[in-house]
Amino acid sequence: MKYQRIYDRMPLLGQHAMATLYGYKNKRVRFGGEYRPRLEFLRAFASLDRAEQEEYQRRELQAFVAHAATRSAFYRRLYAGVPWQKVRRVEDLALLPVVTKEQIRSNIEDVITVERSKGVRSQTGGTTGTSLEVWFTQRDYQHRMANLDHFKSLHGFHHLSMRRATFSGKHIVPQGHRTRVFWRYNHAMRQMLYSTFHLTPDNMPRYLESLEEFRPHSLDGFLSALYDVARYITRNRVELTWRPIAVFPTSETVTQAHRVAIREAFGCELRDQYASSEGAPFVYECREGRLHYDLSSGVIEPDPETGEILVTSFTTYGTPLVRYAIGDRMRFADPDEVCRCGNNMPLVAEIDGRVAECLLATNGTRINLGSVANLFKKAKNTILQAQVIQEDLARMVIKVVAEEAAREQVSALLREEVRHKFGHDMQLSIEFVPDIPREPNGKYRLAINRIPTGDPGAA
Repeated sequence: MKYQRIYDRMPLLGQHAMATLYGYKNKRVRFGGEYRPRLEFLRAFASLDRAEQEEYQRRELQAFVAHAATRSAFYRRLYAGVPWQKVRRVEDLALLPVVTKEQIRSNIEDVITVERSKGVRSQTGGTTGTSLEVWFTQRDYQHRMANLDHFKSLHGFHHLSMRRATFSGKHIVPQGHRTRVFWRYNHAMRQMLYSTFHLTPDNMPRYLESLEEFRPHSLDGFLSALYDVARYITRNRVELTWRPIAVFPTSETVTQAHRVAIREAFGCELRDQYASSEGAPFVYECREGRLHYDLSSGVIEPDPETGEILVTSFTTYGTPLVRYAIGDRMRFADPDEVCRCGNNMPLVAEIDGRVAECLLATNGTRINLGSVANLFKKAKNTILQAQVIQEDLARMVIKVVAEEAAREQVSALLREEVRHKFGHDMQLSIEFVPDIPREPNGKYRLAINRIPTGDPGAA
């Protein structure tokens, strides 16, 4: 907070300088030590045969569970009377109890095994109602950065040697700042940071002017922000004079509508990956467009009925996560299926995102985020923004930003789509608003589930 106050009082050039100084500080922590050796390891690991990959995972699992059980006061208590020493294979994890976010949050002092002065802090966004602060060891963090950069390198982007544009929730434009410069440059990482809090239609031309001048090799950050930029480009027939290698979104569930919009606007592919701020194992998209589960980074256990996953992450030695109910859902492909890209790791058929992002039909059926996004598919040229808020099992509100001349048509279309997807008895209220604000962390939420947990069928 002290550095933020100093930053906020500085002139524009000083803020660029502070962004760079902060970048150099992070560069030492993220890309020193074990980062490069891990990057080389990951390049070799993907091509090992499945049996070798699973053997590595098995050894790492034994070491990680032993670390949690002996070094963390929380897990020592939790495993009292539990035969954790018998965990030799992934299947043996069923011997251990499930751990919830609330358990980690309320016992965090006993969970952590690293001194804060030697660790790296991370915090989840809290868009589902609960924010969580965790601490990684520097080794954890360097391994996670290597995983992320290995994924990007598969698509031709090489971090630190290429330019990247990042749309994140960092408060880089101080409140009340009069300049219409909504970006700051981090020279240390060849990264232009863009504010996601000022992405209004009036400001969008300024963002595009900056992107035209910077000509990034990749774009990354909040998917909703990148999607807004892409839709503005297409809607206003903006012709870019540059083309990024790829767009790498974070933090939000990817739908087919997102992929189409990114491809149409930027002339490149959206490449997805799954991890989390608290340190989940990695799943990432390959050149063939398939999702691979990285066995070297941990264990993912999907519930065969609901798809909800438990994660055990080998890059969370600082704040161990063992059978952690992260609140996401995932569906795996046939275990014998092999991808043409040459990566022998298991394939994931679908990442269905946060359970809290799902809405419910009046009969209790889950409606995932992709289906929610499809509500607006037929009106993509008339709806600027939209948000669906479900109050209870039979009542929802859709907030819409649209031109006045199109409102009657949009209203009729949405009512028809809601009847088909959520049931004829869904009570729908449509509110036309001038703007839909983002969350405090800079994300934009398409779907908000406010159903009390006691309602039938509630998530």
